[in-house]
Amino acid sequence: MTEKDVYLFYNEKVKILYSEIEARNNSLPVELLFEIHSAFDHLKRIHVDGEPEASCAEKAFSHLKRGLLDAFKLKLMYHNKDYSKILNLKADLRLIDNGNFLPSLLCKRKEIIDIAKTARFYEGKKNIEEAFEKWYEVSDLIDQFEKEFFNSSKIQWAKKISFFHFSITFIVGIITGVIASVIVEYIFPNLLNFIRR
Repeated sequence: MTEKDVYLFYNEKVKILYSEIEARNNSLPVELLFEIHSAFDHLKRIHVDGEPEASCAEKAFSHLKRGLLDAFKLKLMYHNKDYSKILNLKADLRLIDNGNFLPSLLCKRKEIIDIAKTARFYEGKKNIEEAFEKWYEVSDLIDQFEKEFFNSSKIQWAKKISFFHFSITFIVGIITGVIASVIVEYIFPNLLNFIRR
């Protein structure tokens, strides 16, 4: 492993996901900063401390790999938060696309979770290459999911229709309550008097 290999990995893999995470909240999580700082500290040792390039590059590469794995997990965490917000909206998602929106959303969500579990399994087995492959698949699926289901005008439409349905149900409930009160208060006693005669 060479210093250039580390820079290429950083530039072609880490920096891309790092930038995506940074753009999300306009800040970088400490987990990523720590791993990147540690990686470049090892690279510094080649030039400043005169340590062997191969050894320092390998240690730096290891930190960047951990940082990249952290970045994938952060992306999934942010996705989970956004997913929860969608489900907690006051919108009946069953109204969208003739009822196909919600089942499709749930199916694609399950696929993301299943592949993320597989990625974590490979991490646990120390099979980092397979873990990276699965995490990249998860990342792509999250991008597709968010493009298809988040910030949808269909969701806004469902919120309006749901509000309309709730309002009508509420008004009908009030009218029903008033009618029931009138029946109990005025008609029922008069009906009992009429029957007793």
